[in-house]
Amino acid sequence: MGYRTTIKNINSVGHLIEGNVYTFLQQSVSSDEMLRTNMEFLDKLIRRTSEQFYMSEKYWRGLRGDLDYLQHDWQEMRHEWERAREYWERSRNKFNGGEDNLDLFLVENERLLNYLQIISRLFSRCKVKSILLPGFDNQNPINSLLTRENILERIVQIHPGDTALILQFEERFNKEDKAILNVFPKFDKALHQMDNWPGVFLWNKDDSLFLPIREENELYDIFKVIRYEDNSFNFLRDRFERKNKTKNYAYLFHLSDLHFGNKLAEKRTMRVVRILEDQIGKLEEDAVIIPIITGDLMQSPSSTNKQTFLQFSELLLSKGFEKPIHILGNHDVDTSGLFKLLTNQKAIISSLSSTSKIEIYEDLKLAIIKFDSNTGGELAQGKIGEDQLMEIGNEIDAIKNKESYTFIALLHHHPMEIENPNWYAKEWYESLLGTKTFEKTMKLVDAELFLEWIQSRGIKYVLHGHKHIPKIQKHQDITVIAAGSATGSIKHQDKGKTYLSYNLIKYDIDTQQPVSISIIAEEIIGAGTKNMLLHLI
Repeated sequence: MGYRTTIKNINSVGHLIEGNVYTFLQQSVSSDEMLRTNMEFLDKLIRRTSEQFYMSEKYWRGLRGDLDYLQHDWQEMRHEWERAREYWERSRNKFNGGEDNLDLFLVENERLLNYLQIISRLFSRCKVKSILLPGFDNQNPINSLLTRENILERIVQIHPGDTALILQFEERFNKEDKAILNVFPKFDKALHQMDNWPGVFLWNKDDSLFLPIREENELYDIFKVIRYEDNSFNFLRDRFERKNKTKNYAYLFHLSDLHFGNKLAEKRTMRVVRILEDQIGKLEEDAVIIPIITGDLMQSPSSTNKQTFLQFSELLLSKGFEKPIHILGNHDVDTSGLFKLLTNQKAIISSLSSTSKIEIYEDLKLAIIKFDSNTGGELAQGKIGEDQLMEIGNEIDAIKNKESYTFIALLHHHPMEIENPNWYAKEWYESLLGTKTFEKTMKLVDAELFLEWIQSRGIKYVLHGHKHIPKIQKHQDITVIAAGSATGSIKHQDKGKTYLSYNLIKYDIDTQQPVSISIIAEEIIGAGTKNMLLHLI
């Protein structure tokens, strides 16, 4: 069975394929944009079913009963959906959002829920599901091939019924489609391989895999294997995945703002370790894995808090990480994180600092610069300063063949302003000061000079923390990557939720360049992480 859909609808289709009707509804009512997107998807599905579905006449007749019901009731269901949306908005205001609201929403709109379950069954009846994924290179003929309607029809001839569901995009990817939001969980593996697209992503109840496509015949061979081989996924791994493995990767786990000494952060330590360990299990066995922590290791500088951080570092080592690279944040050098009180904390700070400002990984041709942004400014502000720029400049110039290295700069304070996302809840003092005034108490005061220095040095990547909000931004040709709080030390709009997050940077060892950045977060502790955004560099 084949189905053509749009790029913006892939998450809606994905959730319904997986039977995640609850998640589909939750996503739909999360914003006006998501509601509009999902309504358009349902409109096209119901009104154009014969144009979008591809299968043999035998199997098509088997779907007609469900489809006739859907088409007959669709106009009335549209009005019911709109009424449900209005109810949701009223209940959100009354009950302050959260899962309880969605439960109330479903109680009041059970007929809508049943309707979506019918649609879900249309997709989920196939044991193997697949998505044809074109890449971003306009010169690669395979990318246009994978969106052609006649190609889907040819694959459906191999799977005319419910042996496999083949999803095909109606359009090519544009540059703005490089960042894909709120993906359904099983799609993570395909996103992880985004730099290797075009290809085919396959999944079933127990397994999933992504297979790069280099020639048209490989596409048909994949679907013949699925049709005629019992142990098809393992067979495909042997024949395709290992044959096409030509790249070697390292992974940088960008963490920040741990705030050990804060009771909530320490309570979540083992959860953080478990999340990171789970992520390692999804990577290649021989991959180099480097944790980078951009400051605020502790809530305040003390021997006890320092020991907690060192124990956390040892835990990471025991799980297969390289030795963590870290820099200090304002909380690591100030007793409150707000006022510059460097007295008896100097010994603690000194013991966590390193003499070298640059960490070099010779095998990776990677050099990581560690800036100290705690050298000036008032309150929680930061500053790099001319002396440090000169010192690090001298250290770079002393590196032999420095042109052969990729440099990544670390600092704690943010060199670019970060807007608050929708889920973010302000602390009382931020509300008291106002957003603009509060931002002034947090910023890097010499950010413009710092970014100009980075630009002059030809450095393309800057990693930082400080504001507890993950974000990927561009300054000219520099990618500026903000980490959230790895222990979720931040307030969420919805009661009981948090935003425990880290960034995963995929580094191609052969080209000596980062190729993608994922923002990975867990909003409900223990519920599992989601790939909130994947950015292809």
